[in-house]
Amino acid sequence: MGKALTSVIGFVSAIALAVPAVAQPASGDEIVVTGEKKKKEIAQALKKLIEPTGREQLARFEDQVCPMVIGMPRDWTAAMTRMIRENITAIGGKLEPMGCKPNALAIFIDQPRELVAALHDAEPHLFNMTPREYAQFAALPGPVWSWHVTDMRDREGHQVAQGSMNGNDFAVIKNAAATRLYSNVREDMLGGFVVIDRQQTIGRTLRQLADLTTMHLMLDIKPGAEKQDMNSILSLFMPRAESNVVPARFSQFDRGILAGFYTQRENNRSATQQRENIAAAIRDGAGAERKAPERR
Repeated sequence: MGKALTSVIGFVSAIALAVPAVAQPASGDEIVVTGEKKKKEIAQALKKLIEPTGREQLARFEDQVCPMVIGMPRDWTAAMTRMIRENITAIGGKLEPMGCKPNALAIFIDQPRELVAALHDAEPHLFNMTPREYAQFAALPGPVWSWHVTDMRDREGHQVAQGSMNGNDFAVIKNAAATRLYSNVREDMLGGFVVIDRQQTIGRTLRQLADLTTMHLMLDIKPGAEKQDMNSILSLFMPRAESNVVPARFSQFDRGILAGFYTQRENNRSATQQRENIAAAIRDGAGAERKAPERR
């Protein structure tokens, strides 16, 4: 995984040379989702936002995250990387120390669709997709494409031996003890990618872009999720009426989703249980912004 990401970084850096126009200063206060949502309503909203894996679980980073931004001027990439790291800490994620080998890449480029196709041709194993799934993914309208490399692990984080016999897939799990409350396995993110059309970033702030990137790197965002809530940072590039203010950063609900997911002690649950746990955390105030030392 590490070698593959290193080759991707070199490949992308060689072609992401043009510099975009200067981002404009932020204006206005943070947009916050208002109103009291019931746990069931929140869970239904989450179902439209986060994509489950083929094993019907929600994947997340269990190991330390090392984010990297490519395709912006050097001082901008440093600022955005710092913001993303601060975001990850604030939601309860774990961070690798500075200077680490990246496993979460944010790529800004003028021809994003062509880059996604080139990456797929060069490193198809980084997509975890069947040919049909990739064709649907590549056809998305953009301007944001994000995906993750995931792996099935046992509930303690150990790799699970997998195989096939007589056309049937199987997994060998030691110390199996599944109940209705939890599963023997979980889905771990090993790497995250978000590719953004650099032409669409003109007039956006680095804070907006960093928060949008954090959402896509830390969650498996469903295609079309940006249309669900115009207060969400996911809607950053959506057309809107003049009266509808562009979010300056995370909404309270955005932050609640991230914190509600990454502060859960264990993740070996079904997607339904995971959404209910996140919804309960949001209802109980997981969206409150906080600062904490970086977890390593």
